[in-house]
Parts: sequence; C-alpha cells; structure tokens
Amino acid sequence: MSKAAIRAQRAVMGTLLLIAMILMAIGYDWGKYIVYFIIFMLYLSAATGFCPSDAIFEKLFGKRQDNI
Repeated sequence: MSKAAIRAQRAVMGTLLLIAMILMAIGYDWGKYIVYFIIFMLYLSAATGFCPSDAIFEKLFGKRQDNI
C-alpha cells in the first residue's frame, strides 16, 4: 500500500477512536461498539491478511508499493 494510503488509513482509524472515546466520556455507551469494530478488523487483518480498508485505500490512492 502506498505511504499516502497508510497515512490516510491511520488518520481515519485515529479519528474513529477519538470519536468513540468522546462518545463514551459524555455518556453514550454505544461508543464502545466503534472500538470493538476496530479491534475486530485488526484481528481479521492479522488472521487472514485481508482488511477491507486496505483495499479501499489502495483504490483511492492508487498504485501499491511493497517496499515500505
């Protein structure tokens, strides 16, 4: 995956985690489900080598680079 795609993916994941933490801090219990979803996707990626967000960001940012 290109460096720009990796940066964008990390920014989106960080933003989602920040939103989840804010939701939980102000009393919305369902913010934890965002965290659970991110954890599930990380384990899925680790177990299978496939992550849907990788495929989406590769299409958005173009050519794949294996030498990162």
